[in-house]
Amino acid sequence: MNANRDDVDDFEESREISIEFTLLSGETISVRDELDDEVTEDTVRRYAQNLVDGMGGDTIRTFAYWWEGEFYVDAVRMREVAALSVSTVTEEDDEDDDEDWDE
Repeated sequence: MNANRDDVDDFEESREISIEFTLLSGETISVRDELDDEVTEDTVRRYAQNLVDGMGGDTIRTFAYWWEGEFYVDAVRMREVAALSVSTVTEEDDEDDDEDWDE
């Protein structure tokens, strides 16, 4: 499925992406990362493919990022990953996250 042009413009507001890992145990881990390149459908696909290629291996991936004024460093042992999802983050997504936390 291809994004429409308006969605692509929203992607370009930020280079931040959200990654959700589902571990073999069923636990879910959500992290954020920032792309080195402009956010496009192709750069997000390449980023996701790089993660998929590492699934099942001995690599431990670390993710360092600011979120809601807090600095996080998360580590994921790729051998434990059963599935993953990568998505773009727009300012609107961040506002929605803030509303969810307020409830």
